[in-house]
Amino acid sequence: MLYTEPVGHPAIEELTVYPLNRAELRLADAFAGGRSAVERTAVENATRGRGAAYVARVRHTTEMSWRMPVLFSAALDDGRMTVDHFDALWRRMDRHPCVRAEVDSQIIARENRAAERARREELREQAREAGEPEPTWDDEGYHDDAWDGYSADPVRRDPFSGSMVYRLPDPENGRSSFLDEHVERVLLDWLRDIPHRLSSPGGEQTTVPRPTVTIHRLREAVDRALDDAAEDLERYREQGQEMAEQAEQADRDRLEAAARAKKAADTRARKRAERAARRKAEKVRDAEQAAKATKATKAAKAGTAAKAGDTGKAGIPVEDAAAVVPDDGDARPF
Repeated sequence: MLYTEPVGHPAIEELTVYPLNRAELRLADAFAGGRSAVERTAVENATRGRGAAYVARVRHTTEMSWRMPVLFSAALDDGRMTVDHFDALWRRMDRHPCVRAEVDSQIIARENRAAERARREELREQAREAGEPEPTWDDEGYHDDAWDGYSADPVRRDPFSGSMVYRLPDPENGRSSFLDEHVERVLLDWLRDIPHRLSSPGGEQTTVPRPTVTIHRLREAVDRALDDAAEDLERYREQGQEMAEQAEQADRDRLEAAARAKKAADTRARKRAERAARRKAEKVRDAEQAAKATKATKAAKAGTAAKAGDTGKAGIPVEDAAAVVPDDGDARPF
């Protein structure tokens, strides 16, 4: 051992092996963490003396350091995981069929978004040339692949700290955030459930109460986590498809309900118009009948008056009145 005095710590590896593991992880993390592409290339060149395979392991560890930051931080505190563990984690995930299928679907979706952006930009250009207002869409954010966080080159400044912000390096073969988060949670529980090696203060009688952190056990844990994540992802997609179908059906129901409501409103309006027309026609007919009745009444009254004028005051015809009143000539009784 490096120390001759008795070690007052239950784990000898904490003073010997763990610092070296942490140093390797910190070296791998130097690729990311807000560093530019030039700095990451310098660190990679500094590690090439240990061989291309070691550089690949460091590069994969770097990628996992920002894909699974919580697990990487726990590994730094724990000290038992090395770049070999993270390289095995990267390779196991990269070769899993579920991850490959998810990455391929993301590539297709990204190409579709790029094609849609090009089509919309062409429509905007046509509108500008024609002097018309540029068209807008509600889902602009979905078709925008602009990055957030770090960039490979200093393209913007942090509004709070004032420092230049860099983008995290792109994954080597693609990734799925859902699968990464699921595997990260599983491996965190897996790492916490494995106890450290136990030893006496003097270093003798070292015992291993349960299996320690090994690469083959890590691979088994990753495979189980990815299988479970694949089932969850498929179930979520089925639920999403069902929700989309339900939303489409709800939209169709709303359109049909709106059409029925419009048809009913039109029917009610037509019936109201018909009733109003009938009432108006009835009023016109009643008015005409009233006018005819008034005219007939007036005509009857006029005929009665004319007949009364012919009969005289007593209502007796003139020829009959002459027979009643004798003609005495000029004699008058008074």
